[in-house]
Amino acid sequence: MPGELEQQLQEVGSKLEAPPSNKDALVKLLKQAATCLSELDQSPPASILEAMQPFLNAIVKPVFLKHQDKDVKLLVATCICEITRITAPEAPYSDEVLKDTFQLIVGTFSGLKDTSGPSFGRRVVILETLAKYRSCVVMLDLECDDLVNQMFSTFFDVASDDHPENVLSSMQTIMIVLLEESEDIQEDLLLAILSVLGRNKSDTPKRLAMNVIKQCAGKLEAGIKQFLVSSMSGDSRPENSQIDYHEVIYDIYRCAPQILSGVVPYLTGELLTEQLDTRLKAVQLVGDLFALPGSSNTEAFQPIFSEFLKRSTDRVVTVRMSVLDHVKTCLLSDPLRAEAPQLLSVLCDRLLDYDENVRKQVVAVICDVACQALNSIPVETLKLVAERIRDKSLLVKIYTMERLAEVFRVYCLRSSGGSVDHNEFDWIPGKILRCFYDRDFRSDTIESILSGSLFPTEFSVKDRVRLWVRVFSGFDRVMMKALEKILEQKQRLQQEMQRYLSLRQMHQDGDAPEIQKKVLFCFRVMSRSFAEPTKAEENFQILDQLKDANVWKILTNILDPNVSFHQACSSRDDLLKILGEKHRLYDFLSTLSMKCSYLLFNKEHVKEIFLEVAVQKSSGNAQYTQSCMDILGILARFSPSLLGGTEEELVNLLKDDNEIIKEGVLHVLAKAGGTIREQLAQSSSSVDLVLERLCLEGSRRQAKYAVHALAAITKDDGLMSLSVLYKRLVDMLEEKTHLPAVLQSLGCIAETATAVFETRESEIVEFIKSKILGCGNKKVESEASWDDRSELCLLKIYGIKTLVKSYLPDKDAHLRPGIDELLGILRNMLSFGEMSEDLESSSVDKAHLRLASAKAILRLSKHWDQKIPVDVFHLTVKTPEISFLQAKKLFLSKVHQYVKDRLLDAKYACAFLFSITESKPLDFEEEKQNLADIIQMKARQISVQSDANSSTAYPEYILPYVVHTLAHHSCPNIDECKDVKAFELVYRRLYLIISVLIHKDEDVKSEASNNKEKESISPIISLFHSIKCSEDIVDAAKSKNSHAICDLGLSIIKRLSQKEDDTQEMISSVSLPPMLYKPYEKKEGDDSQVSFLLESFNLFWLSQIYESLDSVEVKVAHSLSLLGWM
Repeated sequence: MPGELEQQLQEVGSKLEAPPSNKDALVKLLKQAATCLSELDQSPPASILEAMQPFLNAIVKPVFLKHQDKDVKLLVATCICEITRITAPEAPYSDEVLKDTFQLIVGTFSGLKDTSGPSFGRRVVILETLAKYRSCVVMLDLECDDLVNQMFSTFFDVASDDHPENVLSSMQTIMIVLLEESEDIQEDLLLAILSVLGRNKSDTPKRLAMNVIKQCAGKLEAGIKQFLVSSMSGDSRPENSQIDYHEVIYDIYRCAPQILSGVVPYLTGELLTEQLDTRLKAVQLVGDLFALPGSSNTEAFQPIFSEFLKRSTDRVVTVRMSVLDHVKTCLLSDPLRAEAPQLLSVLCDRLLDYDENVRKQVVAVICDVACQALNSIPVETLKLVAERIRDKSLLVKIYTMERLAEVFRVYCLRSSGGSVDHNEFDWIPGKILRCFYDRDFRSDTIESILSGSLFPTEFSVKDRVRLWVRVFSGFDRVMMKALEKILEQKQRLQQEMQRYLSLRQMHQDGDAPEIQKKVLFCFRVMSRSFAEPTKAEENFQILDQLKDANVWKILTNILDPNVSFHQACSSRDDLLKILGEKHRLYDFLSTLSMKCSYLLFNKEHVKEIFLEVAVQKSSGNAQYTQSCMDILGILARFSPSLLGGTEEELVNLLKDDNEIIKEGVLHVLAKAGGTIREQLAQSSSSVDLVLERLCLEGSRRQAKYAVHALAAITKDDGLMSLSVLYKRLVDMLEEKTHLPAVLQSLGCIAETATAVFETRESEIVEFIKSKILGCGNKKVESEASWDDRSELCLLKIYGIKTLVKSYLPDKDAHLRPGIDELLGILRNMLSFGEMSEDLESSSVDKAHLRLASAKAILRLSKHWDQKIPVDVFHLTVKTPEISFLQAKKLFLSKVHQYVKDRLLDAKYACAFLFSITESKPLDFEEEKQNLADIIQMKARQISVQSDANSSTAYPEYILPYVVHTLAHHSCPNIDECKDVKAFELVYRRLYLIISVLIHKDEDVKSEASNNKEKESISPIISLFHSIKCSEDIVDAAKSKNSHAICDLGLSIIKRLSQKEDDTQEMISSVSLPPMLYKPYEKKEGDDSQVSFLLESFNLFWLSQIYESLDSVEVKVAHSLSLLGWM
C-alpha cells in the first residue's frame, strides 16, 4: 500500500509539472492527489516524503495558487492543508509560500455559507484539519495579522444555525487557539469580535463570539476594558462608534462578567450624568443586566445595582418608569431572587410618587409579579398597593381595583389547587367594596367587578359560594353596608325595570298618554342608578324605540329570579351580540343588563349556601356558619324572591339546636317572610308556634327577629298572632321570667303593631319604671372594670330600649303621645346615672346607664329632634366625659355611624369635642379623624346638592351648638373668673372644631386655594358675629360666655388663616337655631369682660399659659400647632 501511494504521488507530481489545460483533467488529477494525501499519517517515512517532493513543489506554483477556477482553488487548498498536516511540525515551504497558501485556505472559508453546495464537505474538512492540528498558529509566526482578521470576520459572516455543531466548534477552536497564542491582541481583531455582539445581531455569530470571549477572557479583558472606557468617555476612534458599547457590555455580562469589573465606575458615572439620553440608556442597560435569568448581584456590581435603584427617584419621569419596567423584568425572571426585598422596597416607595403614571406602573409591576408567583409578594406589600384605590387620580384608582380583582382571581385558582394558603387574600373583595363610598366610583363599577371579574370564569356556583362565605366572614360593618347598598340599588332598579316592561306592554296595547307619562317617570327613577343620570335617561328613551323582540325577550329573561347563573350569563352575551360593539346603546345595555341580572347572587347561590350551612355546622366552624346565615339574611332583605323554594329548608333549620343557625333563619323569615308566606304555610303549620316560643324564651336577638317574622308570615301583618303573644308577654312581666326576651318582644311589637301595644302600654311603662328602673342596687366600693355591670343594670338598659322603641314605630311615629315623660326619664339617667338621684348603684352601672340613655336620645332624634330639650342635648353630647374609656369610644362610634348613615343631625358631632379632657388633652386621634370625616361628608353632600340654599345644611352650622354647649358646660363665668388658664380647655375644643371646618377641603387640590379658604372662613365668621348679636334663650346669663367664646373663635381664625384680610367683608347675615338664641340688643358695658378675655388671650396665652403646661407638644413652635392640624 505505501508503495502504491508513493508511486501515485510521484505520478501526480510529474503530471503537475506540466498541468493539463483541460479543467476536468486537472480537477481529476487534484482529487487523486487529495485522496492520496488524506490516507497518509502525520510524519510519514522519509521515502514517502521524498516521493511527495515533486508534488509539494508543483502544488505551490503560482499557476495553482492563483488559479481562477474555484473548484481548482478548493482542491489546491485541500491538498496544501493535508501537506501541512503531514509535514507538521516542520514547515513544508518558505515563509512567503506559506503566506500564499494560508491566503488560499482562508479564502475557501467564505464558501461555508452554502451548506447545501457540493463543495461544503471538502471545506469542512479543511476547517476541521486546521482546528485539529492547530496549523493556524503558523499564521501568527508569519505575522499574517490581516489574514487572521479576515478569517475571524469570515467565520462571523458565514456562521449560521444551518451549520452542524462540528463546524461551529471548529471555528471556535481556531479562534481560541489564535487568541491564546497571540502575544498582543490587535485592536482590529478585537473589534471584529465585538462587532457581532448585541441583541440586534444574528444569534449564531453572536453566540460564537461570546463563547470565544468566555474562553479567552484573560487575554481579551484589557482590550475590551480599553475599548469600553474610551467609548464611554468619547475618546474612541470614529470607526468604533459604529459598535454600540452598551450592547457589547450586555453580551459580555452574559458570557464573562468578570471582564466588566473595571468598567463599573464608568457605568455608575453614566447613571449619574446630567445628560438625559445617556442616563436613560444606562438605566436601561443596567436594568437589562440584572433582569437576566440567573444574574447574580456580585460585590463588584453592587455599586451599579445600588445606583440603578436610586434612579427610581430620578427627577425625570421617563427614567423612573424605565427603572420600574426593569424591576418588573427582574422579579418576573426570578421572583424569589436574593434582591427581591430590595426591589419590592423601591416599588413601595414609588407608590406615593407625584406622577400618576408612575404610581399606576408600580401597581402594574407588583400585581404582574403577584399573578405569576403569588407567594413572592408579601401580603403587606399588596395591602400597600390596595391603598392606591384611594389615590387622588381616578386613573390609578380604577386600575388598582381591576388589578386587585385579577390578583384575587389568580388566588382563587391557586388556592383551589392547594398551591397557596387559604385566607391570605380574602381581604381583597372587602377592600373593593369599600370603594362604594368613594365619590369617584359608582355602584355599577363595583358590581361589575364583583359579578364579572372577581372570580375565575371556570368556577362553579358552588366554588363561588364557598369563597363568598369565607370572604364574608372577614367583612367589617362598612363593607357589609356597602354590599347592602349595592343590593338595595339593584333591587330598586329591578323593581322599576319590571314596572317599565309591564307599562311598555300596556302601551303597545293602547297608546294612552297617561301610560307614557308613567314610562318617562320610570326612566327618570332608573337613570339615578347610573353614573350620568341625564345621559342614562336619554338612553332609556332610545331603548324604548327598539323593535327587536329578542332584545325585550332577553331583558325580561334576565329579570327572572328563576334563571340559572349560566343562563343569565349567556342571555347577557346574546343581548350584546345582537347590538354589536358599535351600537350606541352597547355600553349602556352592558351596564343595565348587569345591574338588572341576578349574576351577583341567584337561586343557585342560595341553594349552595344552605348546603354550605350543613357542611360548616358538621365541621364545627361557627365563624363560617355565621357567615352563611349573614349572607342569607342580606339576600332575604334585598332579594327575597331568591328564597322561594327554600321554605322546607328554612323550617328544618329553624328547629335546629344550633343557636347561630336558628337566629339566622329567624332573620331570613323576618325579611323574606312576606314573599314566601304562602309556600311557608304549605311546608309547615307549626312555624307560628316555634316563633311564639322564641319570643317568650329565646335570646334577645331571637326574640327580635321572631316578632318581625310573625308579622311577616301572616296575612294580617301579624295583628292576630301578635295580639295573642302580647297578652302572654304582659302577663309574664309580673312573673319576672325571661325578662330580657320579654322586654325585647314588647319593644318590637311596639314598633310593628303600635295599636296592639297601646292596649296595655300603661301597664308596661309602669312595670318598667317601678319594678326595673326604680330599683336600687348596693354600691360596690372597689375598682370595678367596664364589664362589671350588674344584672339589674342590664335589665334597666333593656327597659330603656323597650320604652324608646315604643316611640319609634314603623309608621306615624310623630303621632305617639307622651314623649315628654320618656325624655324626663332619660334626662335623669344622663344626669345621675339612675332614674332619680336618690337611687344607689355602682359607678360602672351608672356609666352604662348614662351611655344607654345617650344612645337612646340619638335614636329618638330621628323622629323627635324638635322635642328634645336643649339641656338633654347638652347632657347627651357630654357623654364622652364618662370616666370609662369604653363608654366614650362606644358613644362616639355610634354618633359617627349615625351621622354617616344620615340618621342623625350633624350637630351631635359636638360630642367629639368633649373627648378632649384636661387629663389627656391630646389622646383623641381617632375621634379627631371621625369628626373630620363627618365634616368632610357634610361638605361633599353640599357640593352635590342642586339646592343647598339652607344654611343648616352646611357643616359650619354645627358651630352655634358648639358655642352654646361650651358656654353652658365648659366656660367659666367671665364675670367672676380672672384666671386665663381656666379657659384652656375651651380653647382646645374650639380650636379643634374650627381647624377641622377650615381644612375640610385640604385633600382637594384647587387652583383657587385662597378662595377656598375664604369660602370656609366666611360662614364661620358670620356665625360668630351673629351669636355675638344674640341672647341665650335657655339662660340669658350665659350670653356673655357665648360672646367670649365667639371672640376666642375669631382670634383662632385669624391665627389659622395667617392673613390680615379685613374680616368685616366676610360677614353676612345667617340665621341661628331658634331654640338656642334670639336677637339681642347690646347695652353699655356689656363688652368689658369680653374685652378683658380677648386681650388676655392675645397677650398672655403663649407666655403665661403654655409655659406652665407639662406637655412637650404644646411648647413646640406655636400655639396653633397644639392639635397637630397645621
